[in-house]
Amino acid sequence: MKKTTHKPKNRAVKKKSEQRKPAAVKKPQASKTGKSKKKQVRPVKHKKKKINKRKRRLRKIKLLFVEIVLTLLVTIGVLYTLSLFTFSLARVEGYSMSATLEDGEVVVVNKLAKVKRFDLVYLKVPKSKEKSIRRIIGRPGESLYYKNGQLFINEQEKDEAFIGEYKKQFEQDGMLYTEDFTLKALTGSPTIPQGKYLVLGDNRPYATDSRYYQLVDEKEIIGKVEMRVLPLHKLQRVK
Repeated sequence: MKKTTHKPKNRAVKKKSEQRKPAAVKKPQASKTGKSKKKQVRPVKHKKKKINKRKRRLRKIKLLFVEIVLTLLVTIGVLYTLSLFTFSLARVEGYSMSATLEDGEVVVVNKLAKVKRFDLVYLKVPKSKEKSIRRIIGRPGESLYYKNGQLFINEQEKDEAFIGEYKKQFEQDGMLYTEDFTLKALTGSPTIPQGKYLVLGDNRPYATDSRYYQLVDEKEIIGKVEMRVLPLHKLQRVK
């Protein structure tokens, strides 16, 4: 019998093949864009800093808002308090003062000003809850009447320039812009009593004034009309 011989080289090959190969390291899968997905972990401290900054900003905005609101409230309060004693706004009602002032316009009323003849005044209508704007024509202690549409005070002729154009137009048509009347016929007294005023509207043919509700007490005069503020395109002093 022939003896079988073992080749040492084959055993060496087997031993090498039997050795464990290291596990293959999986490469991170590429995303659709071709870049590998990696989770970015932000530090917690960085997040807290951002949150704190936002909170501080919100606090500043809130404080600024509160300051603005308080400033507005204080300003409104001061203006309102001043208006009780110094000035106020008044709205023109009706057409008794046309064309000097028109219905719906807003004027500033000075409560501290001393009133003179031909001043525009804001007043409480006698025996009524209404308020209106009229022009002072007669003052305490004066005698007054209209003759042929012309004003006479203490027997002296007085020019009413503020109604000049309309007066001429009426006279050209053979009419009187102001109907004749006397103070005595109106009130029963030849002169205006102390503390009383005679007021008329500039739109004489249609105005409701002292010719209807007689004299106005000085306590009923709220103040002098200084200027028109609305509408804005007609902003100006009024006379």
